[in-house]
Amino acid sequence: MQRTLNFIDPLAHWASGGKRNVRQSLIFPFLCLCFTLLPSGSAQNVTQWRVPEGNAAPADTAAINAIAFSLDGTQLAIASANRITLYDTYTRKELALFSAPLDNTVALAFSPDNRTVASASGDATLHLWDARTGEHSTHLWHTYPVVALAFSPDGNTLATGSFRKIRLWNLTTGQPTQASVLEGHRDMVTTLAFSPDSKILASTSFYGTILLWDIETGQRRHNLPAHTDSITALTFSPDNRTLASGGYWSLDAESTIHLWDIHTGHLLTTVEGHTDPVFALAFSPDPPSVNGEAASDNIYGNTLASAGWDSTIRLWHPQTGPLHGTLEGNTPPVFALAFLPDSHSTYSNTLASVNLDGTIQLWSLTAAPKSWDVNADGVVNVLDLTFIASRFGESAPDLNGDGIVNILDLTLIANHIGE
Repeated sequence: MQRTLNFIDPLAHWASGGKRNVRQSLIFPFLCLCFTLLPSGSAQNVTQWRVPEGNAAPADTAAINAIAFSLDGTQLAIASANRITLYDTYTRKELALFSAPLDNTVALAFSPDNRTVASASGDATLHLWDARTGEHSTHLWHTYPVVALAFSPDGNTLATGSFRKIRLWNLTTGQPTQASVLEGHRDMVTTLAFSPDSKILASTSFYGTILLWDIETGQRRHNLPAHTDSITALTFSPDNRTLASGGYWSLDAESTIHLWDIHTGHLLTTVEGHTDPVFALAFSPDPPSVNGEAASDNIYGNTLASAGWDSTIRLWHPQTGPLHGTLEGNTPPVFALAFLPDSHSTYSNTLASVNLDGTIQLWSLTAAPKSWDVNADGVVNVLDLTFIASRFGESAPDLNGDGIVNILDLTLIANHIGE
């Protein structure tokens, strides 16, 4: 059995009176959704779960058109040609099925409280759904098809992107009402993202432009020259300082990630490492505070995850750019990423990814304990200190030259490595 993942051209779809227009089709063997739990960097000891056959959509209508994680990563929405299904990312259970007539859903978004799912269709309609019951609650319209959706983190605003226009919908009145229209793009708005404080909206177009908007005034803050190709991934850092962008247009397009200062609009750095276009980006959450100070870890609150057509997930230091590591074990390309909250803390040690073939993988990012046997001779002794000292240009572990190897030398080593 095969299924087709269709990249639908929504403008052509709308212009043709609702008939499906496929920009690009990728054929792949695909029976159903699979969940796998993987240790970081490995594909061993895989456990799998499959959608019950009775819930699977018929083969002729089962093209996956849109995927979205909830803000906290605990829920996943998947849209096929005529239905939307919600899953619990942890338990892998189906939570709700939206089965009202849907015309090629091309975009999905969760409200921050996980109670509402917004969907956009190729016929220029918007739908709001009750995520708990699956009931349809609201129907909205655009002039042109909508391919980008985003809820503000405070839950007060829904942004919808269409041809040249972004509409902001006020959600505080019970019934969504149009609050304002943002104009500035010259073509289809493809991606939207709110800053963590809900004050800035980032928007992109087919041809690589990024605009930053002030939500309160509706004015444009910055025009970022960005990429030479279409941008399909945007995400803000949890500290409200940085915007990461990545994208593609053709499979030979650039595969770099750009990091921007959202307050000045300046390019901070460009991260390179992927060999093919980038489709998904996610910042890890901020670490919890301990006695008023942020906890320190090489993963939590300090990582940008990226993924794309080269089937790898890469973990970066967002301020300086060095690679933390690469998660391998994906055969198909990766199209969505989300950090999941840990049940024992306020930060995340699990990264969820969705592959082109519908596989959902949960990666454990818990750092392995550091080994003090740094010279790998099977024993922790003074030779390990000598080995470390040699890395700093010293021939002996007595770094302070007082004639004794003791805690003072360890302190100097710690200072060298930033501990």
